[in-house]
Amino acid sequence: MPRHDWRRPALALCLLAAFGLASPARAAAPVHAFNIPRKPLSAALVDLALQAGVSISTRAAETCAPSSQPLIGRYSLGQALDRLLAGTGCGYRLVDARAVEIVRLPPPRPAATPLRVAPLADVAELVVVATRQPTPADRLAYPVSALEGRTLESQGVRDASDLALVTPAMTVTNLGSGRDKILLRGLSDGPLTGRTQSMVGLYLDDARITYNAPDPDLRLTDVAQVEVLRGPQGALYGSGSLGGVLHLVTAAPDASRSTGWLSVSGGVTHGGSGSNLLEGMVNLPILKDRAAMRMVAYREVQGGYIDDVGLGLKDVNRSIRTGGRLALSLRLNADWTANGGLVFQAINSDDTQYALAGEAPFTRRNALREPHDNDFAMVHLGLTGDLGWAEARWTTAYVRHQLTSRYDATRAPPVAVPSGPAAFDDENNIASLVTEATLSSHPDARVQWLGGLFVARTRQDVTLDLTALGATPFVALSEARRDRLDEAALYGQMIWPLTDRLSLTLGGRLFSSRTQVDSVISTPATVAAAYAAGLSRTGFSPKLLISYAPTARSLIYVEAAEGYRAGGINTTGAPGQAFSAPGGPEPYRNYQGDELWSFEAGGRVTLLEGRLSLRGAIFQASWKNIQSDQLLASALPFTANIGDGRNRGLEAEAAYRAGPLVLRAEGLVNAPELDRANPAFPARAELGLAGAPNVSLGVSAHYGWELPRDRTFELDGRYAYVGPSHLTFDAVTSPRMGGYGAGRLAATLAADRWRLTLAVDNPTESRGDTFAYGNPFTLRTTTQVTPLRPRTLSLCLKVAY
Repeated sequence: MPRHDWRRPALALCLLAAFGLASPARAAAPVHAFNIPRKPLSAALVDLALQAGVSISTRAAETCAPSSQPLIGRYSLGQALDRLLAGTGCGYRLVDARAVEIVRLPPPRPAATPLRVAPLADVAELVVVATRQPTPADRLAYPVSALEGRTLESQGVRDASDLALVTPAMTVTNLGSGRDKILLRGLSDGPLTGRTQSMVGLYLDDARITYNAPDPDLRLTDVAQVEVLRGPQGALYGSGSLGGVLHLVTAAPDASRSTGWLSVSGGVTHGGSGSNLLEGMVNLPILKDRAAMRMVAYREVQGGYIDDVGLGLKDVNRSIRTGGRLALSLRLNADWTANGGLVFQAINSDDTQYALAGEAPFTRRNALREPHDNDFAMVHLGLTGDLGWAEARWTTAYVRHQLTSRYDATRAPPVAVPSGPAAFDDENNIASLVTEATLSSHPDARVQWLGGLFVARTRQDVTLDLTALGATPFVALSEARRDRLDEAALYGQMIWPLTDRLSLTLGGRLFSSRTQVDSVISTPATVAAAYAAGLSRTGFSPKLLISYAPTARSLIYVEAAEGYRAGGINTTGAPGQAFSAPGGPEPYRNYQGDELWSFEAGGRVTLLEGRLSLRGAIFQASWKNIQSDQLLASALPFTANIGDGRNRGLEAEAAYRAGPLVLRAEGLVNAPELDRANPAFPARAELGLAGAPNVSLGVSAHYGWELPRDRTFELDGRYAYVGPSHLTFDAVTSPRMGGYGAGRLAATLAADRWRLTLAVDNPTESRGDTFAYGNPFTLRTTTQVTPLRPRTLSLCLKVAY
């Protein structure tokens, strides 16, 4: 098979091998077992990628013969491609040991280089790995959205907040960078972040990176793919995936060549201060085609736009995000690959970003600044390989997450203090050791199966201090709390092909957890009050799915799945605060675990010779014993089971591609509601679930042109609408929020080694109140708003080498 000169790298790669999630060892093995009947060429190439464990860019296959040759037997990768492509008019190029580009014969005219504009990936070219068994996105019988790195960059998706604007049924609160919660599919337990476990499981490659902390808000730099699984994922991901899973897949080290890039940008915000960003990536082979390292670093300054007239300060909510990654990969032999690395990020926010409705726009009046730090670090090791009868995968990660926040408690301190400013400081230190191991069938097996073991130990130390900052500062109230959590689970899943088109999936997770809590509360005038207790829980979380493929380009399914969160213990309170047992008045000492059952029917179809992809689902979720962080009369946090809720809805996605034009749309229409309220928390039925809008919509467009002198030009735009909702479950004071739109426009000029992008965010200067609050100590006495960042103009230059 001839090789061809090639300067246009495939930016739309099938990311099966990203960060080792499909075994690179299989890609490097001399021969592979193939079983691919004659079928459409693009579909056959996806099968080859799965069965050989490589990544294949199939964009050029659209210009070749529509059908492939059959491929059955054991062949090397080159032999398999020669046989599969024979007579199709297509050839191939080995980008590296794990990546292949399909090319048209004779070769197209030389056109592009690493940073030139290239078509965005088709849905069919994406392989989703968050389902634990790599599967092409257009064959998934799940409510999954997958966006590859090129799409994220073109649409200006820098973090989870931006991702929510291009992902159906995703909401992110807006308290500030490093303080937010991620919510999916209208399932909201409120904006406060206290003791409850996260609603959405957050995974970086193979490792769980949060438990009951705010989103670490990792910047999406050098990310290969982002996947969002909506609906409960208890069977595969366990506790804390009640609403779904957000899976970040980083770009893997490349042992075939040295690459890198550097990006610098600056921005100005209307009425605010300037922003800037410096980031870069270096990929270095250590042993040719066997070992490599990949390093990423960035420093981002986000200018403030909130003024504090009480302190006489402008643009107080500036934040700095600094971080980086180091990834290492070593192919031990033909069947086994080791990987490891570290991740770190530090967010330092000068202040919160809420304003007061009674003041001028983007203005508030405080006695103290309210800084926040969110520091995240992870070290991980992994091993992937082929046992002959199964593929094996093991990962161990140690995660440190440290958060510190200060609130101005001057107006309403939880205990009496002398007149003058009072600060409430919350310090949260979390350390987790997480190990997960899986065995799974080979991609060419008739019955697909997966079995896994999960073990985690988490220690969380929380310190709360109320400090009177008068002439002689002193701590008026303090709590020191330690939580120790041990988790273990066995889980598995099997997919039986009942016929060529009909399959049955059964999955489940047997889990056990144990929590031990120790707390000491003290004031200058009282003896320290100590409390210690423990909770344990065992259970089983099942999943059932039936899928039917009427044609090679369509799929329908029905699914029932469960998600759950563990219960916990309340300890925080002013001296004399009483906690009762169930049956007494709230607050209770212990709160129950909650569980959610989701019933769903959906499907996907590809039309117009692959140019149009559609996906939709209808669902009903029944949520029992909803956990929600609430505020005591002292404004200190506690957790309660506020009642039962449910949500019914319809979500849809569409993508259309015709040459250089790519159009996308997504939307959610649902009816979240609290249908049985805890009498201690009376709620009006029309309030629904806090912060869960009935309607959310998004559209985006991309278009590219070829220019003289081997340059290209592209335009990108996106718009998202978030419908109205209410901030809290409080029937009396719940403020209204939402009902706003947010957009972005961008233009990019690119040459061989550089890209220059001019963008404007929030071009219409929308001032909608987003889903957040500001200060818990004045939440009941003031109307706090968290407006969108005003119109921001930015310019970015990216250079490759």
